[in-house]
Amino acid sequence: MIDAIRSEWIKVTTVTSTWVLVLVGGAFPLVISLLTAALDGDNEFYDGSELASVIAGTAVVSSMIFGVVATLGITSEFSHLTIRPTFAGLPDRWRALLAKPVVHVAMSASMTVVIVVVAWVLGSALATGDQSLDDDGALPALIGVVALAVGLTLLGYALGMLVRNTAAAICILLLWPLVAEGLIAGLLGAAGAEGLQRWLPYVAGIGMVVTEPGSDSLGRVGGGIYFFAWVIALLAIGLWATHRRDA
Repeated sequence: MIDAIRSEWIKVTTVTSTWVLVLVGGAFPLVISLLTAALDGDNEFYDGSELASVIAGTAVVSSMIFGVVATLGITSEFSHLTIRPTFAGLPDRWRALLAKPVVHVAMSASMTVVIVVVAWVLGSALATGDQSLDDDGALPALIGVVALAVGLTLLGYALGMLVRNTAAAICILLLWPLVAEGLIAGLLGAAGAEGLQRWLPYVAGIGMVVTEPGSDSLGRVGGGIYFFAWVIALLAIGLWATHRRDA
């Protein structure tokens, strides 16, 4: 298993697109959160909760980018047929299929932790006043960002295994939360069923990164559990399908 993980690490770190996406994903929340702290940090209401909200809100974009990296990691294997020598070298497909998400999750989780810590430290230094992690929901929201990054990484990997097409898998990963769930939520609202919106997977997942989850949501813990239930289900189906289907 260690050799499989080492092999997947080499694959990920030797691709230029991986580093470009990781750098973009890391820079975006840092730039926005630091600019916000510098320009709005003298506001008496800009406390730890506000800073955490800005960091968490912008780090969602990073989480989606890390999900794209995981999607590319598996779909490119099928597109370039490099998955075949991988499976030939590891007849037990499970080791290869499990090593890849281990590498991607470790990368996305560690990068997100670095982003959150750096943004918090520098943002607190630039803002006037006392920013504390004990302020309303600050620390739970920042922890939720890391959890969301892990979830979207696994989701991107699952979609890549199921679809096996880079463009299609990335479109599903990005357009579902940005477009599809918004349309569904609008239809539910028009039908007078607003309470069902909380059961949309991405809406539930976003509950992990907000400082004050609304009373009409599943809550931070409940939303996280529900979101990861979807992710784990799709991941299990993707692993089973890839293990059974021809490469």
